[in-house]
Amino acid sequence: MNNGTTATLNGSRNGSHPEPAGEIDLLWDGLPPAVTQRLGEPLDEGLVSHRKGRKGRSFAYIEGHVAIEQANRILGFGGWGYELVGDVTLREGESVDPKTGEAKPWRAYAATVRVTVPGSQPRTDTGFQAVADDTAEGHETAWKGAVTDALKRALRSYGEQFGNSLYGDGAPGDAAPALRRTIVSLGRKQGFDEGQVRDAVRQRTGEDLDHLPVSGLTNLVEAMTQKLQSSKAEAEPKAA
Repeated sequence: MNNGTTATLNGSRNGSHPEPAGEIDLLWDGLPPAVTQRLGEPLDEGLVSHRKGRKGRSFAYIEGHVAIEQANRILGFGGWGYELVGDVTLREGESVDPKTGEAKPWRAYAATVRVTVPGSQPRTDTGFQAVADDTAEGHETAWKGAVTDALKRALRSYGEQFGNSLYGDGAPGDAAPALRRTIVSLGRKQGFDEGQVRDAVRQRTGEDLDHLPVSGLTNLVEAMTQKLQSSKAEAEPKAA
């Protein structure tokens, strides 16, 4: 990080003694108005992915490549960057099953990433990724996953365009309204209005969209996302 840039952010612009800066000044000082306007816009729900978790919960998130595409679109190619802070470390431990008392070992990688955008303070956060397969490929996947997780977490401090509102510990039922909105949004991307989407859901599942459980909503989102991605790939011109 350029020390001169840091001094400018924390002090006055005419080179005099530093003045106290408010939280907003520290976060946004120097960013172009067009950038701050885009950062304040709601996230396109078509960019949100969902996965199933324990106890039937559905978790919303944005994938790593989506976060990078968002940063390039909003901040500009070459208008931002990130770097590893320290080493990516392997951590090991044991988790105890509360029902059986059985202790199971786990291994995971942790990484810290710093995101730098000219005109704002650097953002740093730590990511974590468990080793699912104890092979060279499994460790490589977990290593990269920890870095990607750290990058996404650092970017989310820039707001909703990087899925900040998707993080939290809300109740399982809280996911249903967001999933329904995502289904309607994905339907519109395919050229259907909300009424047609609701009819299609009813024909496919035999249930009204508002009555489907989170698990059923998640299945629909996954199926619609795959269909939309396949249609997009087919529409793209193929290289000679």
